[in-house]
Amino acid sequence: MGFRFSRRITIIPGVRLNISGKGVSTSIGPRGLSMTMGRSGTFLNAGLPGTGLSYRHRLDNGRMSAPASSFNEDHYSGPVRIRVESDGTLVITAESGNDLPPALVKRVKSEQAESIQKLLEQAAMKVNQELDACLGVHLQTPAPGAAPVLPPAFAEEPPSRPDLQQGGLIDRMFRARQLEAERADAEARYQQDLMDWAAARDAQEAERQAIQKAFKLAAKGFSAQMEKALDYVLSGVAWPKETIVAYEFSHDVRGVALDVDLPDEHDIPRRTAQATGNGRLTFKSRSDAQVRRDFVSLCYGSLFRVVGEVFALLPAIDRCLVSGYVQRPDPATGRIEEPYILSVVVNRTHWETLDFSRLDHIDPVAALNSFGAIVSLDRSSRFREIQAFDLKSLG
Repeated sequence: MGFRFSRRITIIPGVRLNISGKGVSTSIGPRGLSMTMGRSGTFLNAGLPGTGLSYRHRLDNGRMSAPASSFNEDHYSGPVRIRVESDGTLVITAESGNDLPPALVKRVKSEQAESIQKLLEQAAMKVNQELDACLGVHLQTPAPGAAPVLPPAFAEEPPSRPDLQQGGLIDRMFRARQLEAERADAEARYQQDLMDWAAARDAQEAERQAIQKAFKLAAKGFSAQMEKALDYVLSGVAWPKETIVAYEFSHDVRGVALDVDLPDEHDIPRRTAQATGNGRLTFKSRSDAQVRRDFVSLCYGSLFRVVGEVFALLPAIDRCLVSGYVQRPDPATGRIEEPYILSVVVNRTHWETLDFSRLDHIDPVAALNSFGAIVSLDRSSRFREIQAFDLKSLG
C-alpha cells in the first residue's frame, strides 16, 4: 500500500480542510471517525487512534464532480487557513496569515461551496452547542428502572514483545556482550511495560466489578452501596455548566434529599449562530429577557435530571426532595450568599406517570411545578429567594 501525504488545518474541533496538489477536500467529524468530501468523491473514514487500523467507505455511489485542473503552482505553494471572524465573515488566507491571490480565494470558494457551507453549519452547531446543552440538560434523563451504565471494560492492547535482532557474524564476534546487554535491557523494559499494563487492567476491572456490585446491592436497598452507586452516577453526569450535588438519605432510607449548587445566570450563552448560505455566519445576541428564561430552563432541567437519576438507580427510594441554590454576592455585605431558588418533593408514583420515551416533549418547568415545586419569579423571570422544603417533608 502506498502512502499519501496532506496537510490538515483545524478550523473548528472535528472540522478540517485538506489541501493537496489535486485540490481541496473537507473532513468533518472527530478523530477516528470523519466524512471526507473532495474531488474524488465522498467517503466515510473510521479508525482506531493509536492502532494503525482504519476503514474507508464511499458514500456517493461513485458520483464525482466534473474534472478540473489542479491548482496553479505559481499562485499556490502551500496549505491555506480558513477562519470565521467575530462578525461571521469567512476568511481564507495562507497558513502564515498572509493574503492569497483573489483568484485563488475565489476558486476555493467556488469549487468547494457546498463543503464550505457544511463547514459553516458545523461551526454554527459548535457555537450553539453550549446553549443547546443548557436548554436540553433533561434530555438524557433515564427512565425509572433503566440499567445504569457500567465503567467501560479495559480496552488497551498488551505491549508487544520486542523483536530482538541476533546481528550478523561480525556483530556476534565483536559485539556479543553489547548485543546481549541490549537484548537484556529491551526484555527488562518489556517486562516492566507488561507489569504496568496488567496492573492498569486489573485496577480498572476491579473498579468495574466494585461498581457493578454496588449497583446490584443498591437496587436491593443496602444504604452503603446506595451511597457508592449514587456518587458514581452523579459524578458521571456531563453537566453543561458546573453543577455540584450533595445528598442525605432519610432515616428509613426510603427518601433522599439533594442540594444542587446551580450555575450562575451569567454562565448562560448570550449568542447564537446560523449559516445563512451566503458564505458567512450570522450571529444573533439573545436579549436579557431570553437569557433569564434560559436560566430558568437550565435550573428546572438540572433538578429534573437529578430526580431522574435517583429514581432510575435506586428502586428502594420512593420520595425525592431536590432543592437548588445559587451563589450571589450580597451588595450590603460583600459576602457570598447561597439562597435557595427552587425546591420540590417528588413521589415515585407521580414520577412514573411521565412518558420518558418522549422526553423532548416534556417541559421540566411544567413537570416540576405540577409536583408542587416552591419557586418565586419576579416579572422579569428572575429567581427570588425561597424557603426550601426540609427533611421532614420526606415523611
